[in-house]
Amino acid sequence: MQLRAVAAVLVALALGGCGGETPEDPFDALDDSVVALLDGNYTFTHTTTYQVVDGSMLADARSMRVRLDSRVQGQQFTSDFVTVAGDRFVLLDFSKVENMTSALPDVMTGQKWVPLTDPAVTELGGIPFPAPGDDVTGATAAVRAVTDVRETGENTYAGTLDLTQVGPGVLRVGPTAELLAQLGTAASAVPFTATLDGEGRLTTFVYDVPAAGSVPANHVELSLTGYGAAQPPARPDPAAVANYDEAMKAIQRR
Repeated sequence: MQLRAVAAVLVALALGGCGGETPEDPFDALDDSVVALLDGNYTFTHTTTYQVVDGSMLADARSMRVRLDSRVQGQQFTSDFVTVAGDRFVLLDFSKVENMTSALPDVMTGQKWVPLTDPAVTELGGIPFPAPGDDVTGATAAVRAVTDVRETGENTYAGTLDLTQVGPGVLRVGPTAELLAQLGTAASAVPFTATLDGEGRLTTFVYDVPAAGSVPANHVELSLTGYGAAQPPARPDPAAVANYDEAMKAIQRR
């Protein structure tokens, strides 16, 4: 009898453990979804109504690529920033910016790469140059700014975020002070949706900023792929790389 009693207890314990795991809290799921970014190995696209930023990160190899395509009317420009084993290069094209003369140097029309041999140079023309390992996607800041979230399906979430907590980000593509001021209290409850992959890593984060005053509405969509599979960018052809000192002088004259 005693043996059967013990067996009954063991069966009860076993059955009690079959109820399944407790679902992860949605806030925790989102927080955990950006941890993989710390590994510094992924590809991304950050799209807004006004610009597209895409690239890849391979921090262990001290390599990365970030391409920015501005679509603001009258201010269309592109930049292609590459770091290969710690060596930095940038390709700039301002030829479509209004009020710029046609006599732009090669290093400002996308024809010549500028080798950023001076580590003190962290930006040119207001365009920042991130370092391998930076969260250039802005995903971490966006997730940390979430104020309300619910699970809407398998690995899908929706809720609101506080734009005042997002900040400009490494690439300065986040909400501006002007936008936040015009949004007022609406900035603290902007709706978003997010999707994770089967391993709980963030794959999409989307939100829509409403129009405010003179600032039109803005659709923001972040896509993350290639976790652990990013490839280092190619080093620019030496024939297409300008002399650093000459390039900087030409840019400063503008």
